[in-house]
Amino acid sequence: MPGVIEVNQGRQYGGRYQVKHSIASGGMAEVFMARDALLDRPVALKLMHPEYARDQAFIERFRREAKAAASLNDPRIVSIFDWGSDGGTYYIVMEYVQGQTLRDIIATEGPLAPGRAVKIAADVCGGLHLAHQKGIVHRDIKPANIAITTTGQTKVMDFGIARAASDSGQTVTQTGTVVGTASYFSPEQAQGFAVDARSDVYSLGVVLYEMLTGEVPFKGDTAVSIAYKHVTEDPVPPRRLNPNIPPALEAIVMKAMAKNPENRYQSAEQMRNDLVRLVRGERVEATPLLPAQETVAMMDVDRTAVLPAPMGPPAGPRQSRFWPILIGTLLLIAAAIGAAYFFLAGGVGEPSIVVPDVTNKPLEEADRILAAAGLESRVTSRQPSDTVAAGFVISQDPEDGRKVTEGASVQLVISEGKEQVTVPNLINRTQAEASQLLEEAGLDLGQVSREPSDSTEEGRVISQSPRPNSQLDSGDPVDLVVSSGRRTVQVPSLVGASRDSAQARLQEVGLSGQVRQSCDANQPADVVTAQDPAAGTRVNERSAVSFTVNEVAEVPGVEGEDEDDATDTLRDAGFNVEVERVQPNLFNQVIDQSPNGGSEACRGDTVRITVN
Repeated sequence: MPGVIEVNQGRQYGGRYQVKHSIASGGMAEVFMARDALLDRPVALKLMHPEYARDQAFIERFRREAKAAASLNDPRIVSIFDWGSDGGTYYIVMEYVQGQTLRDIIATEGPLAPGRAVKIAADVCGGLHLAHQKGIVHRDIKPANIAITTTGQTKVMDFGIARAASDSGQTVTQTGTVVGTASYFSPEQAQGFAVDARSDVYSLGVVLYEMLTGEVPFKGDTAVSIAYKHVTEDPVPPRRLNPNIPPALEAIVMKAMAKNPENRYQSAEQMRNDLVRLVRGERVEATPLLPAQETVAMMDVDRTAVLPAPMGPPAGPRQSRFWPILIGTLLLIAAAIGAAYFFLAGGVGEPSIVVPDVTNKPLEEADRILAAAGLESRVTSRQPSDTVAAGFVISQDPEDGRKVTEGASVQLVISEGKEQVTVPNLINRTQAEASQLLEEAGLDLGQVSREPSDSTEEGRVISQSPRPNSQLDSGDPVDLVVSSGRRTVQVPSLVGASRDSAQARLQEVGLSGQVRQSCDANQPADVVTAQDPAAGTRVNERSAVSFTVNEVAEVPGVEGEDEDDATDTLRDAGFNVEVERVQPNLFNQVIDQSPNGGSEACRGDTVRITVN
């Protein structure tokens, strides 16, 4: 397998993409976090390994697939922005996704809740349906190629351009024939047959199985043994591993993973429709595995269940011929290599076998190379490494080129990957404090964005990604969202409005009003004459704005009215009443008032009435 590309931090490609740090290393390419200097945004920069730059057929395929992937304009698919070459190095520029891969989420959290797994699977179906409509088959659907953003959005990555070598699953590649990851192979993919959209459906079924159980359905010591199980063995029904899975959801998983493509969902859209039915509580197309008399109430799904027809590998001469041919070919290759070493070394007994170089190769591949040379491999230790991917050989003893006797042991030191560190809790810290804590933990400060907050003081961390106490590789970035303070709003104009209208305008923008009274006979009655703060000022949301209302009103004329009626009339108009009696009589009529009726006065003033 190719070694890691040596790229200096700060190196710029295409005159605009400046490398920041490595994200992942794969068999055909390595991915870096970079910054687009032209648009001032982070991007993911994928650099093709140099040995492929000499293969014109591969370059053409690289170009063709980059162009095809760039046409997939959908929020559920990672966008392709650009592609080109710089100094003989071919690159693709992609959307930089802030979040975690589904692989990391499963590794950290274990089995996911059925509802969450269904949502992720439905989103992947939507992205795949768009790709399939454009004639693009992904061929490598797996948790490492599904990202979950910090906002919970699902994104499908890596449409057949490069595969990450850091995956725990083994990758099988044979130009034009078998491409993908063994743990998620479809049976037809494992046999080298032609693949179509239904192969992606099978792989997604495996991913859904892993989301629900925390395990892949088939395991083995080698990629070949895992691929063989995909062709010949039935998976353990997922409810045996996790009884909390609804029977209808188990049926969807098993239908997606049918050995015979004709028995699967015939499109990603068809599978998504069944997942939607499940969420709505409707009957799904897939047949549950529970006996008909059993009922399980989960997720409000349909509870009817019947036994399905037995599931087995599809019959056909092509399947029965493939494995004998493959195994025979591998044995012939191994025998040929062993014979070549034997004759070149000149016999047995003397140090005659040249030790091959297995550094920077995955342990499984190193074992095969050493076994083919007539040597044994022995893992002596495992160590963290910042430069060699997990599961790959850091060093060997004896070194390559040395001569040893047949059957000699080669000691291997295997990488555990970058040292794992715990992400500190940065919530409510200042940005400077957060940066210091990250440095002490061996992590980098990633992107810092700002958002208003009513609960977090300005300049302090509202949220972080990844979350506190999660595990990261040493040197990985942690993104922060920092409070920019409380939300502010613009004070509306209130002058000239009525009291009620002014209150309504303030409530519309999230402010409250404090009323002050004034009295000016030269101004209209019951209107706002002044406000503080002035219109157009920006203030914190839910602040109070004071405004002055002119309380002038017309004094009612009450002369000739009964004392009680006159008093009620004046008080209803907003005035106080003072009564003066000059000579009591039976009728208590008002014979005079001051101020006079029809004049202007301030509400709350006193009107004196004289009663005879």
